[in-house]
Amino acid sequence: MTPLNVYEAGLCSAIPTIMRQCEYDSISRSGICYEDSCCTSVETATSWHYRLAQASHVGFSACGIVLLFWYVLKLSSKHMLPANVRVLVNIMLLLMLTHSVDMIIFHIYHIVQSFRIPPDNPCFVREKVSFCAPFRYTFSFCTMTLGICTYCIYIDRLACALYKNYARHQKWILALLLVKLTVISVSLVLWVYRKEDPDAYVLSCINVPPNSARDMALATAVILPVNIVCFFLSIVLFRVFKKRVKGSSSRFDITLHFTAAVDVESSEFLYYTTGAQAALMTLFSVCSLAMRFFYYKLPRPIAITVATLSYIFSINSVIIPWVMMRFAKSSSVQRKSRISGHVAMKTMGMEGADHYFGMMKSQWEV
Repeated sequence: MTPLNVYEAGLCSAIPTIMRQCEYDSISRSGICYEDSCCTSVETATSWHYRLAQASHVGFSACGIVLLFWYVLKLSSKHMLPANVRVLVNIMLLLMLTHSVDMIIFHIYHIVQSFRIPPDNPCFVREKVSFCAPFRYTFSFCTMTLGICTYCIYIDRLACALYKNYARHQKWILALLLVKLTVISVSLVLWVYRKEDPDAYVLSCINVPPNSARDMALATAVILPVNIVCFFLSIVLFRVFKKRVKGSSSRFDITLHFTAAVDVESSEFLYYTTGAQAALMTLFSVCSLAMRFFYYKLPRPIAITVATLSYIFSINSVIIPWVMMRFAKSSSVQRKSRISGHVAMKTMGMEGADHYFGMMKSQWEV
């Protein structure tokens, strides 16, 4: 059979370039091309570039865990966030932690397995889709929920700005957002993997099952414009935010000024955090779609390595905690500087009051 005949017969996912058979391939159907056989899986799994790609996920995930715990234990209390935003940000941190642990476990497992392949069993390196299901559903749920959690933050801040009774009903708003977060995330994950064959095989648990590849590409394409909109929302919604004091409220109203300080500090925090998150999610969608376009035009081991590297959410688990840490440190330094400057002004009476009001006002002006 010619390469074109092999492809047209459904024995290869692309027009084959290597016309030989794989010995000891016990799981592929008869006549399968070499590129789709277990021999190519062995060549890929034992190559330095594929192992390096897997190790990069382990490294980024481990660094992300360290930065995440450093932020939570040392810096998260050093800046102010509204109650609902604090809950949603904590959910984001928990999702990133779960995602990182999941990545570390199954990538280390696959790296170890690649050193234990028997010469007469090249299919040893592959795993059943059913074996990978817990890992795949975990990181897929974390990825989907991280994106939707960002959307929920936008909705909560818009409700705070536009809904007059927000303070009275903010707990109900949070409850509705959490229900929405859970239902949409679970539904999307179940929909994408609804056609998966549990008895099929994949090289790594990070690989999309063959029967779900089309649905995953469709979901990625649909999410791409949403992520782009969210990126610009982060800029418009949080960068130009300004809290104005209306009416004849006293300039010495501590509660009013504290609330304004929280609103602006949270807006600056969310400007950097959600902006970085939306940018990375947009980049992830672009990388995934581009990888699917070039996948069959590259040598199969290189294509699989590129596909593994195109999953950039391990980098997300490093960058987002780092952005949070940078903001917490800078806001703490600025606050101490303003307080020190005010304490240094040994003035009393009207002049002292003017200095006090100026300091309070500077906390919430953009």
